[in-house]
Amino acid sequence: MDQEEVWTFTVGMYGRDGVAKLCLELQERCGLDVNMLLFMFFLGQKELAPHSVSALEEAVRDWRDNVIVPLRQTRRFLRDDPRATAQELRQKVKSDELQAERIEQHILCDAVTPIPSDDPFAGARAYLSPTRFDLEQGECDQALNRLISLMGLVTA
Repeated sequence: MDQEEVWTFTVGMYGRDGVAKLCLELQERCGLDVNMLLFMFFLGQKELAPHSVSALEEAVRDWRDNVIVPLRQTRRFLRDDPRATAQELRQKVKSDELQAERIEQHILCDAVTPIPSDDPFAGARAYLSPTRFDLEQGECDQALNRLISLMGLVTA
């Protein structure tokens, strides 16, 4: 799996109007891993799906929980601090958080066992599901369809 191609796809999709907002809402509401979801979309665009979403979750869990989440919490804590030095530190932490997310994608690329898929959204659908998150099926479907539209991805 080409790590640079995955990163370019992720940054491009995340930067589209409305995508970041919806992804962050899902992250806040139910703990969704935005990197994981965007990776699933990447695989789908390559006509692939992961053999096991659970295996991918396990592969990144320690990194996410012990590196990404604490950096995110620190960045958020610093957000409202009026001191210039705190805002300088916040920008450094934000940069480190972005680098940590890139490393998470490298972990995903190394860990994935891809399988062919005729459904370009199979992986995303398997990840964004009520079996993983405290969401109803309709909420998952609505979020997935909205993301597909916002990203300009073609449905099968």
